[in-house]
Amino acid sequence: MKKIIFFLIISVQVCAQNVDYNKIILPEYTKSPDFAEKLVQLAWKNHPGNEAIRREVTVAHQAVKQSTAQWLDIFSVRGNLNEFTINRQANNDLFYGRSAFYPRYNLGASISLGQFISIPATTRMNKERAKIAEANVNTQKLIVRNTVLKAYNEYVLREKIYKVQSQLLMDNETSHKLIEQRFKNGETNFETYSLSLNNFSNVSVGHLEAERNYKNAKLDLEQLIGMRLEDVR
Repeated sequence: MKKIIFFLIISVQVCAQNVDYNKIILPEYTKSPDFAEKLVQLAWKNHPGNEAIRREVTVAHQAVKQSTAQWLDIFSVRGNLNEFTINRQANNDLFYGRSAFYPRYNLGASISLGQFISIPATTRMNKERAKIAEANVNTQKLIVRNTVLKAYNEYVLREKIYKVQSQLLMDNETSHKLIEQRFKNGETNFETYSLSLNNFSNVSVGHLEAERNYKNAKLDLEQLIGMRLEDVR
């Protein structure tokens, strides 16, 4: 009974380790309502680095076909066609005594023992290279998904911070203008006005930094997806 339970546990663990890479990055024909998933799809589709990795798989599979086709190279067909072999009967009297050109056609195979080892070995090697290329694609899918989603999270955070800083700037500006007007009217002292001005300056700098961080985060994300965020549909 314990052996059966242990076997079931191992089987479940093995099955759980299988990754569906079509869920890591959804196929192009699959439309997801989730905006972040759309960005992952776009990054996988548009970034030239990903295109290069996908093409490596194509090249690897072509190499497998090429190495498999090497078996055909060991066969050769040779012909012996000329005026004597084409019309032998008509030329028997005229060319009697000449060496006969036989046979008309030659089918031969030239096989070296090394080919029985080299061709299968090359094919196996190319198949392994194809598997490596496919594994590189899957690895790149994981990297792209991780990178894009992190960049998107950073963009969303920076956007929220920028909005908070924008609202804080407007509130502080309104408050500072009131204090400034009261100072001009002699209703408050210079120390209060100076403190308000200093706070307003700090908030303005914070707003500028938040705006820069927000725009840079947007640029980083757009670099990954190969297009402007405003154009994502």
